[in-house]
Amino acid sequence: MLGFVNADQLDGWLAPLVPDADDRTFVVRCLIGEGPIHHRGSNYILLALLGRALEARGGAQPTHGGAPVPMRLPPHLVESVAEGAYPVALPLNALRELAGGDAQQLDAMVDCLTDGPPQHALANVVMVALIESLLARRPGGAA
Repeated sequence: MLGFVNADQLDGWLAPLVPDADDRTFVVRCLIGEGPIHHRGSNYILLALLGRALEARGGAQPTHGGAPVPMRLPPHLVESVAEGAYPVALPLNALRELAGGDAQQLDAMVDCLTDGPPQHALANVVMVALIESLLARRPGGAA
């Protein structure tokens, strides 16, 4: 239905952020294969625009560290899932800068970005990672 969605291209943009191919396949599925169709399409569109912007500047850079992105599971499923977090972390440099060093604001930002169903939380995290890669290339460097 969404002929413009290119999973292989999205996979390529995610490779520096999620090096393991199986983990990356899972993240791609969450981003463009799950949830309402308008979320799938908008996730792809926004990530593709960021991916193209990064390609013009040398591509995404691997993230180091960051906040884990918890899987928000219903109580009856918590014990049946071994992993407690998604295989991609939320980079914090750009958010720290945006929060102006205020730890409470940073915590609130992290909570806003990582809460919700996978297609929301993972899209937010990947967008922040790609934006942080773009900001790292600005004059003066790091986000």
